[in-house]
Amino acid sequence: MKLMNYKRAFFPLLLAVLVSACDGEGIDRINDGTSGQSSSSRGSSIASNSPNRYVQLEKLSFESTLPSIISVMFQATDQYGGAIAGLQTSDFLLLEDNEPVSAAETSLSIVPHEQLPFSLRTVIMIDVSSSISPSDLETIKAAVRGMLTDTEGQSTLLPQQEIALYSFNDTVTLLRDFSSNTDSIVNTLDAIQPAVAITPTDFYGAVIAGAERVEDTFDITQITQGSVIIITDGTDTAARNNYSDAVAAVQGKSIYTLGVGNEISENIMQQIGTSGTFSLSNFEQLKSVLSTINQQVVDSANSFYYLHYASPKRGAANAASSMHNIKLSVQNNANRTGTAVITDIFDASEFSNVSAEVVVSGPTRLELDQSAIYRATTRWGPQPISNFIWSLPADNVACTTERLSTTSIRITGIAPGECTLTAEDQSAGGVQGWHFIEVVAD
Repeated sequence: MKLMNYKRAFFPLLLAVLVSACDGEGIDRINDGTSGQSSSSRGSSIASNSPNRYVQLEKLSFESTLPSIISVMFQATDQYGGAIAGLQTSDFLLLEDNEPVSAAETSLSIVPHEQLPFSLRTVIMIDVSSSISPSDLETIKAAVRGMLTDTEGQSTLLPQQEIALYSFNDTVTLLRDFSSNTDSIVNTLDAIQPAVAITPTDFYGAVIAGAERVEDTFDITQITQGSVIIITDGTDTAARNNYSDAVAAVQGKSIYTLGVGNEISENIMQQIGTSGTFSLSNFEQLKSVLSTINQQVVDSANSFYYLHYASPKRGAANAASSMHNIKLSVQNNANRTGTAVITDIFDASEFSNVSAEVVVSGPTRLELDQSAIYRATTRWGPQPISNFIWSLPADNVACTTERLSTTSIRITGIAPGECTLTAEDQSAGGVQGWHFIEVVAD
């Protein structure tokens, strides 16, 4: 239920931004759920130094683990449910038993997004029925390509972001299953061909198939977000599936419907597009809309925060209580309601000192010839600067390495198999961290 409320609040707001980004020329905002609210106040992340920011904090998880680690996972949004990205550790005030916690003594920090167990999945459904001309299909492909890469062809996806590609006419076809390999996704996209026969549009089938591929979860061990983008120039003409089944399939899911031309049914598109519906006058407008959608989805991912610290509290002597409370808030927050504060309690009866540990972050799965950057961080260590030695097992044949800095390395998958990446921090007494990587054939 938390996720549904979040998505219903956030994703409609991004459409107001899209209209502004596209200057509204030839683009009708059929439905964005923002009646009575200004588009300028909804949709963009709020910089951490904004003087009048209104921040709501929603606690997703709270853990107290030995030896003395307190962890809080939460989401930050504005008064309209819009994602707030970019908050830093210094933006927060943390109290234990109503007294400020020393950041220096506790290693209080916001864990960077790339170190979170986060998976962002996007399904892109492309209409290839016979009403889509070859030139229009090329324009669609160019727009989707612009969502995935920059002008130099470099990936714009997050390390945790995966894309699945579908086409649909009278049938729905999976072209590329979820992958973070941008080159492979683009190659699949480029290979899409226009219809060679008169084919109807199984729009409802595309909706149902796409909705089945995304499921959103929040857990301390894994956060998963998914959305579906459907690009079409018409309504369902194949009658393989029905309207009511399509509407049922999208409940609780994030679906964008982008309709191009004058043959779309605005009412149907509105009911299907739970996260927003756009009516575009021509395919040339797709590029800016899709790019902005992807950026807003990324900002959404960055509105999740994971704060942890080593509590100084210890087991109480005699009959005194070892139970303590925490209160987390954002400094200079215009929000004066209960949503401005996260509270919880923990038991420090068995708490003790923490030791340094190394955390290695990066994808757990690579495709052949795919490269990814892996980073190491030492938590709870005495040294502010780490110097890591990276290594793979002696019998490794699946991966190659390229050292980039003292804290990062590039891994490339060269053969199907498994490899375990080890990072040893010499500046913290040789403490090690490990990361398991599976290399799979495309």
